[in-house]
Amino acid sequence: MTSESPGGTLHTKVLLIGGTGFLGRHVLNRLSTAGTDVTVVTRRPPAVPAGYEVAELDDRGPRRAQFASMINRFAPDAVVNTAGEIWRNDASLLKAANAQLPEQLALAMADTNSTARLVHLGSSLEYGSLPHPHATDESCPQEPRSEYGRSKLRGTRRIFEIAQQASLDVVVLRIFNAIGSNMSPASLLGKTVRTLEQARRDKRPARLTLFDLRQHRDYADARDLAEAILRAAVSRRPVGAPVLNLGTGQASSAYDLVRGLALASEVEFAIDVLPAPEGGGRSLAADWQIADPTLARRHLDWSAARTLPETLRWIWRTAGEGQAHPIAGCPAEGTR
Repeated sequence: MTSESPGGTLHTKVLLIGGTGFLGRHVLNRLSTAGTDVTVVTRRPPAVPAGYEVAELDDRGPRRAQFASMINRFAPDAVVNTAGEIWRNDASLLKAANAQLPEQLALAMADTNSTARLVHLGSSLEYGSLPHPHATDESCPQEPRSEYGRSKLRGTRRIFEIAQQASLDVVVLRIFNAIGSNMSPASLLGKTVRTLEQARRDKRPARLTLFDLRQHRDYADARDLAEAILRAAVSRRPVGAPVLNLGTGQASSAYDLVRGLALASEVEFAIDVLPAPEGGGRSLAADWQIADPTLARRHLDWSAARTLPETLRWIWRTAGEGQAHPIAGCPAEGTR
């Protein structure tokens, strides 16, 4: 179970990259409740809640110079990168957001001789697949099978190259399928919420559909993940490992998720399971994948605290409280 206050001394200044995306919003909330002084770096300043310092990232300008200017201006103790591309399966967009952006951020930290800790959110899909029932630890082969996973791995490797050259303090947290309130409507749970809400308004049973992917994944509550990210960012102690896997160590299927959310809604429903499509998108990259979170428990004193039913009830209870964006800057794993 996680505790309310992380060990070590809190950093007071955090530069949060991508704080308006799905997971970024949860990280912003946790950093704020922990008492840190957060500056949100975003392309969409109006999406940032009132009361936060905002630094706008201009897509037309060189990112390296913009990041360097922000680091000099705000002098952060930690830089947390939650930005990235996940839902648009376009190789150029994935490269720009998941490989080039973190590279430019790390170069900017090197340019400014920053001593801040860089916490970069990686992906479970940077690994290759393992057979059931094996869990993925940090020593597993990095053999991504999707373009998304490959772009994330390129970003991770480039960060470590720059960190070695410039003596940067870096930790990469590989996220195993973040789920939570206000997920993208492009995600499986986002679509399911919308279908259930419409059925409730129409006073009719919901007809839910999903592909028979026969996949089992490790789904972690965004609030638990935000707690781990906070711990990695604010402790002045060395993290102790360059890469940490964040997950529950438990497997669930897409069917489990959809059925659990429908039950939480108390809307009458039926589920149609369709044949899986040909090809290999992001979600088709692994049939079985769960995290081995041993190192996160050891180095961050962290483990996932919430059960899947708890998370699904939260998702339904908070449905509609915020605007989810289908292309929001969030590298963490979602569900289709």
